[in-house]
This record gives sequence, structure tokens and C-alpha cells, in this order.
Amino acid sequence: MEPLWLLFLLFVTVSGGAPNTTVLQGVVGQSLQVSCPYDSTKHWGRRKAWCRQLDQEGPCQRVVSTHNLWLLAFLKKWNGSTAITDDALGGTLTITLRNLQDHDAGLYQCQSLRGREADTLRKVLVEVLADPQDHQDTEDLWVPEESGSFEAVPVEHSISRYSEETPFPPTSVLLLLAFIFLSKLLTAGALWVAAWRCQKLRSFPASGQGCGYGPASCLSPNRGDGWGGAAGREG
Repeated sequence: MEPLWLLFLLFVTVSGGAPNTTVLQGVVGQSLQVSCPYDSTKHWGRRKAWCRQLDQEGPCQRVVSTHNLWLLAFLKKWNGSTAITDDALGGTLTITLRNLQDHDAGLYQCQSLRGREADTLRKVLVEVLADPQDHQDTEDLWVPEESGSFEAVPVEHSISRYSEETPFPPTSVLLLLAFIFLSKLLTAGALWVAAWRCQKLRSFPASGQGCGYGPASCLSPNRGDGWGGAAGREG
């Protein structure tokens, strides 16, 4: 029943005109990588999430989301066998499904979070295929038949092996480095200003000897030296 429900749900989604619906196929025991492009300007500063649609009317159950601190969204965050990372400047959300199993098949969503609301970036139907190297009976394997409902759905095959340790998105790294550099620059500037003010205060002794806080203090007649003292001695 589950394969029939998935087929029906995909048909309803496509016929309803929902954009960005993609079918991805993976092999049991291998990893599958999902990419969800988005407008980086529109979704600037938002956290992202990967959720699973359990039924056609129920809510989308969240599987994993990016870090709470938006600047650290490029760091890969795991929840079980599912990881998420966000290239905020490049506008690409990447989800990794490791060690695929049959129960991982289903309809998912890439989401952009704004408070308690969420915008759907892309809907993805994940299909899990049997490993062709296994000599097992494949009679129970469900493969969608060719149908007109799939004509508008771009199908991306992702059945090859790849390294799970992907490098950090360079744009996000540059953003983080720029933030760290700016923070250090501001801190250094604040420390320099504080040291300069302290040195300036030390140059004016509290005892009142030497020139005080302005030229007028050097001409004061109450001083025992300088021009005021000389005028008193001449008198």
C-alpha cells in the first residue's frame, strides 16, 4: 500500500502544479545526496530544515535542521543517518542520507524556517533501489511505472558512491572569516582607544604639578613657579 500511496501523492503534487518536485533514486546501503537550491537574498538569515511528509494531509515531520546560529549553518549537522548543511551565500541546501534503507523511501521537503512558519524550497521523492550486486529476489522491489504524471518531474539518478566528507562551502567560510576578522578588528580598536585614554589621563598628575588640563593652568597666579611665580618675586 505504501508504494501506491507514494505514487498517488506524487500524482496529486504534480497535477496540482507544485514546483520543484524531484525524484531521486539511491541504492540500499549507500549514500544519497540531495541539493535544494534557493534564492539566497529572499531566504537570507533563515534556518533551513529537512522534513518528511508522512501522509497527504498531515504535517511535515522535521528530520534535521541547521544550527541555531545562522553563521554556523555551513557546518554539517547530523541526526542519526541524516545530515544537513547550508551554503547561505551560494543558496544551496544539501542533505546527506547515509546507509539508505527501504524505510527511507518517501516524500520529503527542503524548508526555509521563519518563526513558526516554513516555506517549501523543494519537494523530493526518495526511491530506494536494491543493490544490483546482491543476489536477492527482486520481485518485491517497487519501481514506478512510466506515466504521464512523471513527465513534468525532473528525475535525477544518484546511485554512485561519493565521499561523505564534502568540503565546506567556500562562500560560507568566507562569510565566517570576515565576521571573525571584523570582530577582532573592533576589539583591537576598542582596546587601543582604552589604552590611549588611560595614557592621556596618566600624563596629567592629580597633584596639580606641571601643566594641568589646559594652557590656562600654566598661567595661573596661584602657582609657585612659572610665570606666575616669577611675577610674584619681581613684585
